[in-house]
Amino acid sequence: MTAPPLKLDLNPARGNGLPSNPGSRGALNLMPPPPERKSKLADDIQKAGKPDCRKAHADMGVLAVIPLAQSALSKDGDCKW
Repeated sequence: MTAPPLKLDLNPARGNGLPSNPGSRGALNLMPPPPERKSKLADDIQKAGKPDCRKAHADMGVLAVIPLAQSALSKDGDCKW
């Protein structure tokens, strides 16, 4: 008695013959997922906790120009305008 022939399907219906992963878009997931964006409400809540720039560095006198300029140029400064 002989063994039944093996069913080797080289052209499966799912595509390229590689195991499919529903979360990936290709055979290898080379790109990391994009970072999640914060909503406008989350940004506004974060800004609400920061002090006003006009009063935050008032005790430094003329030297307050340095942290105020840094805060104005950076995206996430230590005070709000």
